Amino acid sequence: MKRKICELLLIIVFYVLQCTAGRVLAIGGISPNFLIIIPVLFGFLNGKTEGIYTGFVCGIIYDLFSYSIIGLSSIAMMFIGYFAGCFYQKYEEKEFLMPIAMVGAGDFIYGFLSYVVNFLLHNKLDVLYYLKRFIMPEVVYTVIVTIAIYRIIVSLNRHFEGKERKRAIEYDQGNI
Repeated sequence: MKRKICELLLIIVFYVLQCTAGRVLAIGGISPNFLIIIPVLFGFLNGKTEGIYTGFVCGIIYDLFSYSIIGLSSIAMMFIGYFAGCFYQKYEEKEFLMPIAMVGAGDFIYGFLSYVVNFLLHNKLDVLYYLKRFIMPEVVYTVIVTIAIYRIIVSLNRHFEGKERKRAIEYDQGNI
């Protein structure tokens, strides 16, 4: 229960960062997508279910406080969290290149889906301009931010895993 509350607080902190610090840190009008980091890293570190859960919560918070179609970000981030969760236990936490690459891929997928829904369906067909001007710079910026905070999230995850293992051992021994 404490883990879920901590994850929810982390999602809220990252959303606030995206709304406030993201605008301050914007370079050329491009800011990092803080919310895409959570489902990818938690999916990678804890599995598909955790990726889907955090993706849904991140997406629904983003949908509720933005002017986009409700549910679109939720579905996209759930898919991205599930995809990251497919790599759970295939790589170690020390190998940070894979989760960083997954954050980049997840941000690219999210940006492209946003382009399709917001522009392509409105007959704005300049895909290359949108890729060069918005999607790719955001992906690079998000990856740089992920590199900076990856170790913090991994250490937070280890902290809660240690407590869960200790609780499971106490439960198995009959000490409640």
